Amino acid sequence: MQKKSILTVAILAAVSFGACAQATEQQIETITVTANKFEQAINNTLATVNIIERAQIEQSNIRDLPSLLNTVAGVDVVKNGGFGQKASVFVRGAATKHVLVLVDGVRISDANSGSVSFTNIPLNSIERIEVVKGARAAIYGSDALAGVINIITRQAQQHQISLTSGSHNYVAYQQAGHFASDALSLNFNLGYEETDGYDVTAKTPDMPLGKNHDSDGYTNKNVGFNLAYDNELLGKLSVLAQYSEGDSEYDNSWGNDAYEFENYTAKLGWDKRYGAVEHYVSVSTSQEENTQIGTPTHDVYSTERSEFEYHALYRWSDALQLSAGINQLNEDLSQASAEFSHSKRTNKAVFVGGFYEQGPWLANLVARSDDYDFHGRANTYTAGFGFKPNETLTFRVNHGTAFRAPTLTHAYVKNSPWYLPNPNIKPEEATNSEIGVSLNTEWVQYDVAVFNNTIDKMIVSLPNEIGKYVASNVDKASMKGVELSAVASLWGFEHRVNLTLLDAKDNTTGKKLVRRPDTAFNYSLSKSWEQLDVNVSMQYRSSRPSITLYDSQYNATERSLSAYTIFDLAANYALFDNIKLNARLENLTDKEYITAATGIAQSGETLGYIPQGRQAYVGVTVQF
Repeated sequence: MQKKSILTVAILAAVSFGACAQATEQQIETITVTANKFEQAINNTLATVNIIERAQIEQSNIRDLPSLLNTVAGVDVVKNGGFGQKASVFVRGAATKHVLVLVDGVRISDANSGSVSFTNIPLNSIERIEVVKGARAAIYGSDALAGVINIITRQAQQHQISLTSGSHNYVAYQQAGHFASDALSLNFNLGYEETDGYDVTAKTPDMPLGKNHDSDGYTNKNVGFNLAYDNELLGKLSVLAQYSEGDSEYDNSWGNDAYEFENYTAKLGWDKRYGAVEHYVSVSTSQEENTQIGTPTHDVYSTERSEFEYHALYRWSDALQLSAGINQLNEDLSQASAEFSHSKRTNKAVFVGGFYEQGPWLANLVARSDDYDFHGRANTYTAGFGFKPNETLTFRVNHGTAFRAPTLTHAYVKNSPWYLPNPNIKPEEATNSEIGVSLNTEWVQYDVAVFNNTIDKMIVSLPNEIGKYVASNVDKASMKGVELSAVASLWGFEHRVNLTLLDAKDNTTGKKLVRRPDTAFNYSLSKSWEQLDVNVSMQYRSSRPSITLYDSQYNATERSLSAYTIFDLAANYALFDNIKLNARLENLTDKEYITAATGIAQSGETLGYIPQGRQAYVGVTVQF
């Protein structure tokens, strides 16, 4: 019944926006750089693209990246607690490892598990987030089976210092600034976050006291900069870098129960137009390192990458642009605790594309060939066609293929007490299709997308006859559904609403994929006065299947996690021209819910990771 009521609210809201919306100050033609690696109007990319701007981050006063991504259509986040805890980001039902995550175009995932430390990326470092849905391997290579999340770092236009305090002894100092002189500009950001946290797993009174009966704290120190030199003769030269380090505690019944992290990205880029050709060159390096601590035996998970890319964009005519490029990606796992027969690998790729815009017709076609050490060649493509009968309405259809290369653990782990290698493991493969329509006027913005994504040859580790796990290409999954989103101004209030209806299944077993809700609904209502702006938001998630759980007698059972609705409130008040007070109250009703289960109590109750209850944060921001 609740699911139907949510859908009804969404439809009524959309209809009322279309009938009664008044002019907004939003730019009609929003530009993206992520979809095809050059600047395009979103509607011309022929893909579903969602963008979060810095202004939205500051208006909402959200404190962490997973919570921010959870507001995007088609995205659902499962967190193992509060700050510093693992966060799984599902895009249209696909797991994190099937989504390529970038910081300024630089890969940041753990090369073994495919996980991304979203929780350790400070919001203070983010200027803009672009989420591109669908298969994008033809543009980016491995991992972009369900989409790409590109985090673009700060480009502050003035100096800013923020201080925030909140629940569980949360404190944060954040600073950003900007210097410019003729052709030279420098943007920087730095920050410090700390919280005592809370006990992130549910306990029952009959459980004996142990090391998990404690609060799980978190610390993050970070700094970054963006240096650019833009000269008409020489082109634009840029140097970007982000660095963060810290630690977090978590609950674990045995072994390590805390981790230290040290992550960085750095990129040197150059672009210059000569005649009809725009040239782009970049060299980047990154590290994603996580050291599990808490016992004398530490486990190090470390991925180091370096990447070189050159691509060119040639304007053949007013209607047609052609692109081509080469890419080399090097991955190094030699600093990890695990042992491998091969701890390093290289991928070399070449790609070409064409982008057509003439009258009401649009078309994109990109093809790419990747050649991974040990795993062979993978060829992918993406094709899109569009029709714009006028400047406000765009119809689109696209289809693409993608792949995810096996990890070196899958193929070449050695001396592991748990795993055996499979050097014959093959890449996972995906096909994605989408049809959509968008309407953008000065009154309202609508987007509707129907998608179907299938992943074949999914890699699953299965036990062999001696109890060790071996990776095999055995599973197949399908994720299909509908996304609806709208932004409008009605009676002086800004409304943002999105609804995702998802059918995600394991095609091998016929069962629903775990931890994915069938229905996700986000709604945000904002109002601004001269000195005050207020934002109220709600999130609804339908029930979802849990992973297999075991009771005290080690009997396996399948459970469903209940649906939930939560509300948040944020406000900003301009005390003076350069001083702003801000506040955020999360989970207004102190709703108890579970997004990830951990086990079953003796009473039969489902236990899980505890999301943050009612939280309060207050702060001050000074600009100069």
